[in-house]
Amino acid sequence: MNRFALFLGLALAAWSGGACAQAWPQKPVRVLVGLAPGGNPDTLARMLAAKWTAALGQQFVVENRPGAGSTVAADLTAKSPPDGTVVLISDSSVITTAPHLFKSLPYDPFRDLQAVSLAVVVPMWLVVHPSVQANSIQELVALARSQKQPMPYASSGNGSIHQITMELFRADLRVDFTHVPFKGAGQSVPAMMAGDVLLGFVGYPAAASAMKTGKLRVLAFSMARRSSLTPAVPTVAETVDPGFDMAAPLGVFVAARTPREIVARVNGAVVDAVKAPDVVERMGAIGMEPAGSTPEVYEKMLRSEYERFGTLVKRIGLQIE
Repeated sequence: MNRFALFLGLALAAWSGGACAQAWPQKPVRVLVGLAPGGNPDTLARMLAAKWTAALGQQFVVENRPGAGSTVAADLTAKSPPDGTVVLISDSSVITTAPHLFKSLPYDPFRDLQAVSLAVVVPMWLVVHPSVQANSIQELVALARSQKQPMPYASSGNGSIHQITMELFRADLRVDFTHVPFKGAGQSVPAMMAGDVLLGFVGYPAAASAMKTGKLRVLAFSMARRSSLTPAVPTVAETVDPGFDMAAPLGVFVAARTPREIVARVNGAVVDAVKAPDVVERMGAIGMEPAGSTPEVYEKMLRSEYERFGTLVKRIGLQIE
């Protein structure tokens, strides 16, 4: 069983769905996303916000606040009132990798943010512009090694899981690529389609159309086992890099010191939403794997991944000013 399947299993086993007495929400809730519209966190946020608005009788308004690998939105959440009126939906990098990548952060990831729930796990696909003379990942590695200038790759920003995944791939395969950061997949995917950058790891929602129409060529899948969405696409692990297993766990956070009763209410809202049959169906169609966990299970996962990514970042020698 790979690491992400284990996390999903723990999340499902641990959740008991407890209710609590304290009312939430009592007024509209801001749902912050640290990337531009179009990527996985934004897609998830809009699905959850719609579900919550319908179920809970208050407005949940999605706000995109991109910047610094989603840490701008994380900092806004950390400094918000601890009452559940600001909710962050983000990949776990704001906790697990940002502290290792940035020389300093305006927030302490474990002191200033409260983990609410692991919501979904989102894999990535390695894609290239059709002009790239590589029809397989093996050919891409050979081509990259033969180039005098490194090929430019896109990510959803400095410190994003897309950058970390490509940097790990680059280090493992001893090939050179140049990083071109964007403010989300809504910007990076069009840049790849235009040929402004040549390759990148991307999530399914932002790139599905381009992958299906051939505007981007799909070479490999990021997780250890193949995706049911693209069963013919091999994994990085089975082709060129045994043990390669990367995905973006997306979670929900609120400010630390938020009362436990409100955290439990938010947690119940997350789990109810990601387990709803219509949401499960929509997520399955775009490559998201629903999780839903207790705050305790998610924090345990975050601490484990914090240690793992600390070792990884040190090994690949990556730091962001």
